[in-house]
Amino acid sequence: MAGKLSPAAQGRLNDLALLQDKVQRVHGLVEQYATVRTNPDQYLLPMSRVFSQLKMNFMGAGLDAMSQLAGSMEIAAKRGLPPSSKTRILREGVGSLRFQLEMAQRAIISEDAATQQKKVAEAEQQARLERGSGG
Repeated sequence: MAGKLSPAAQGRLNDLALLQDKVQRVHGLVEQYATVRTNPDQYLLPMSRVFSQLKMNFMGAGLDAMSQLAGSMEIAAKRGLPPSSKTRILREGVGSLRFQLEMAQRAIISEDAATQQKKVAEAEQQARLERGSGG
């Protein structure tokens, strides 16, 4: 990151950081589900709840694709599949959520940098025009 972020970009990044923490929590639950030997179903209800909360949080943040993915993961956690299949589906879903969050963060940073560069260029051009007409 070349310069400081604008307050709006910092706010959006903070919102995504909170969502990223929740994704990390569900990632931990998925990994516990995948590695436990006895009674893996004890993790399904907490996973479903976290996916449901994530779905609502993503929707509130305007990240509809991630909201739909979290909803799909909620359904997959409740579905009656063998644990190995369910683990694969849940791991892929969480990995996709993590990747999409990282891409959203990068997009915010690059958009903010482009906006700041544009403002600097406009200010420089305005200063040149003022110097040229003042003489």
